[in-house]
Amino acid sequence: MMELAAPLAQEIVTQMKEIIHQEINFMNKQAIIMASTDPDRIGKMHGGAKEVIKTKRPLTIATDYSYPGSKKGINIPIYFEQEIIGVIGITGDKEKVQQHGEIIKKMTEILIKEDYLKDILSKQRDRSRHIISALLHQEISNKAADTPDPFSYDYSIPHVAVIGKCTSIPLGLRNDLHKIIEQSAILDHKHIFTILSDQLYILFREETTSNVQHILRQLVDEIHSKTTLPFRFGIGLLAESQKEARQSFIQAADALKWTILSNHTLELYQEMDNGILYAGLSEEKATHYSHKILSGIPSDEKEELKLLFFTYGETNKSVAKSAEKLFLHKNTFQYKLNKIQHYTGYDPKVVNDYVVLYSAFVLESLSSSTIV
Repeated sequence: MMELAAPLAQEIVTQMKEIIHQEINFMNKQAIIMASTDPDRIGKMHGGAKEVIKTKRPLTIATDYSYPGSKKGINIPIYFEQEIIGVIGITGDKEKVQQHGEIIKKMTEILIKEDYLKDILSKQRDRSRHIISALLHQEISNKAADTPDPFSYDYSIPHVAVIGKCTSIPLGLRNDLHKIIEQSAILDHKHIFTILSDQLYILFREETTSNVQHILRQLVDEIHSKTTLPFRFGIGLLAESQKEARQSFIQAADALKWTILSNHTLELYQEMDNGILYAGLSEEKATHYSHKILSGIPSDEKEELKLLFFTYGETNKSVAKSAEKLFLHKNTFQYKLNKIQHYTGYDPKVVNDYVVLYSAFVLESLSSSTIV
């Protein structure tokens, strides 16, 4: 049963008075004046409203106090989903107020419905945020697959966890982003999402990651067209329990981190290879390792030597092809490549040393990234 809150009722009568310039009252189902543009009348019984609630018909009162606590004017039943939730009264001579009755009734019912939908949306947002936050912060227990869920959410239905991020979401755009996603025809209401710390978390109810990819590609385009925010997404594995959903978010976070090096807009955890090892390493260990190997390289040369090193690997360790790709003379390229060995003690031309250096450069790139 719908019960109108007094602050909303007061806001309605205040807005209506600004339109028609007459005193307005709102009475609840007990015929008590719960809001009024005349503060002295709030909290008092309104006999005319009592009659309206009883008969479910508008009532025009010709003289003051012909009904207990009432003044002359018109009183109209207000409905929500075919149920009377109160009465709105316009004080004044019949000739002045009757013309406003129907429009005030319709406007009041529209405002009540808008507030109701806003409240439902707010509760849906809160529920989604709590469900996802609980998954992100609960510990994974090897003894029990699931933990008690106050929202009775069904995790047995196939899910895929996704985390999206751009460099940053401006505060003013965060609510806009919520609205874009909520109103999008792309993202079905069976999926839940929330925005936490500049990251977009989505729990898809889908049976395959290919379906998720298809939806996300459209969502990326829609978000970018309306906000210009360049999102990247990491996609976890399919989950069919609360514990697996939690793990899917961890996998999605690793996949998102890996987009820095893969340069993909969408990265699937199931398609990652060595990225699973690098992205899954703790930031503390990644920083320690990369610093241990690369700390001897001067900071003003590190980016250049990193590019040179990765190009060397991409060309299957061909000095000639690497030099051509970077528009360098072969001797210049070789000289710079030797610098890496000089600064680190590891020779890129030796397989084992190359792996050590590759791991260090990758982990440094991941740990210094602003994407996650």
